[in-house]
Amino acid sequence: MREASQGKQSRLSALISDLEADNRFLVFTVGGEGFCAPLMDVREIIEPVPVKPVPNTKSYFLGVINLRGEIVGVLDMRLRMGVEAKPHMHNVLIVYDSPAGPIAALVDRVDQVVNIDTEKLDKSPSVVTKLPLEYLIGVAQHGDRLLTTVNLKKMLAEEELVALRHAS
Repeated sequence: MREASQGKQSRLSALISDLEADNRFLVFTVGGEGFCAPLMDVREIIEPVPVKPVPNTKSYFLGVINLRGEIVGVLDMRLRMGVEAKPHMHNVLIVYDSPAGPIAALVDRVDQVVNIDTEKLDKSPSVVTKLPLEYLIGVAQHGDRLLTTVNLKKMLAEEELVALRHAS
């Protein structure tokens, strides 16, 4: 009996260790560029729904949606990343939790889930970007693609999160 209990405990420890060392990333495209974010940060992926605009917000904050009774802020990742805006025809919303509540990031498409060895992630790349560096985790190579790895939870600065809480 004691051996069975120890076996369950070691399997549980191994599972927890696997979750903590999760190297899975969601790959998505914005403006023809490849990006990825830790899969554990993603709550769900949904088709776009009509957005209710919120006045006096940043241009990249499209407004809010009602997702099963929950109000969710919507960011246009093209505008947030300084990429030319295009009509939203075949886009996808990546829903994640932020300190201000749930956010949906509008991206061009979601490509796949990949495993990336975080030890091979270049966390100090020599890049010039329109995004503040605190939003970037680094640059990862997956096959023949270089992917800019972003922290979705930091896509909004603290003052933007405060404004979002008041707007919605």
